Amino acid sequence: MRLIITEKNDAAKKIAGILAKGGVKEESYLKVPYYLFTDAEDQANACVGLKGHVVQVDFPPEFSEWRKVEPKALIDAPLVKTETAKSVVRTVKKLAADATSLVIATDYDREGELIGLEALNLAVEENQKLARGVRRARFSALTAGDINRAFSELDQLSEPLAMAGEARQDIDLIWGATLTRFVSLATGRLGSQFLSIGRVQTPTLVLVAEREKERRAFVSEPYWVVKIELDSGGQRFNALHKEERFTDEARASAVFEKLVTPGRVTAVKQTSRKVPRPAPFNTTSFTSAATSLGFGAAMAMRIAEDLYMAGHISYPRTDNTVYPSSLDLRESLEILAQGEFEREAGQLLAQQTLHPSRGDKRTTDHPPIYPTGSPRKGELSDRDWRIYELVARRFMATLADDAVMESNRVDLAVGGEPFVSRGSRVVHAGW
Repeated sequence: MRLIITEKNDAAKKIAGILAKGGVKEESYLKVPYYLFTDAEDQANACVGLKGHVVQVDFPPEFSEWRKVEPKALIDAPLVKTETAKSVVRTVKKLAADATSLVIATDYDREGELIGLEALNLAVEENQKLARGVRRARFSALTAGDINRAFSELDQLSEPLAMAGEARQDIDLIWGATLTRFVSLATGRLGSQFLSIGRVQTPTLVLVAEREKERRAFVSEPYWVVKIELDSGGQRFNALHKEERFTDEARASAVFEKLVTPGRVTAVKQTSRKVPRPAPFNTTSFTSAATSLGFGAAMAMRIAEDLYMAGHISYPRTDNTVYPSSLDLRESLEILAQGEFEREAGQLLAQQTLHPSRGDKRTTDHPPIYPTGSPRKGELSDRDWRIYELVARRFMATLADDAVMESNRVDLAVGGEPFVSRGSRVVHAGW
């Protein structure tokens, strides 16, 4: 039997359904579900999902007394790993005992590689023969095409990548625990009142605090503007005094009192500019865009991960902003055209060639975030649809033309005072 270990139960269920030649039998052990099936090569498989990390790194018990252990002693203290999901660990070991080979199918990133190595170590504790037959499935989307390709091109587990994840995990613990204890002991803040220090949270807190200081120190100053409404051939438009902001109300009032019609155009300037299409989504740009729709970063990522598990979008944790040559962009558009974006995707498919935009960051683990399914609006909740639509529209925007805008500036003299009117129009909509 081949044992397949994924990062979460949803992924295990999805992969089993894709690889199964016939039906999938769901069983459980200690309330942990796993899936039995026969694949296209008539090989028996068991697929089980973890709950992310099932072991955690910690200090030995003798280092737990804050008042008795010098904080600096934690820097060189030995680290131990303890089980955090005992039922999942026991289920993995039960299945490993009967397995003849092992496939790690956790997320393809540094954290996923570490979780995969942890799972491998648990399986080998129960069945040492699995160490010789372990393989790695790497995929960026839970779609039939991606999963079948990944399992037909099984790779090796990357121990260097997993070790990088483990080093980050160890540093987070040592750095955070040492400074948390030091600051808490120095200030007498112990128990539930301790002061937490973290590698990410503390620099972030500094940024927030500095911004709050600026906000509190800001002193508002009153100002006045002189704005006029004009008519030319029945078309109304607004113009603003060239000085824009007056800090002296008397000066603004004096200008206003001088105004008499008609006004006179003194200069016209017309410019054209391109508005470049956006780069493909990576995690950072995706969460930034989602924030503009009213989603917090954490909520946006939770929804994105649910959409990934459902096979609607690719893996949402990526630094990449360049589509790899292996990604069939036309095929992705054809999938989109089967859903709510038939018109927009059809316009792009009508192009003879597709030239996607590119960002500054290029990595080789995952592609930028792109749609992999074509759900109907009624099939998703409102919030899930808004995130899916955001990903789908950004993907199409990266394949469209740049937009062209025409800007106009008209300088006028009214009552001897200079005014400016500005306007823009879209010449070519593009993306």
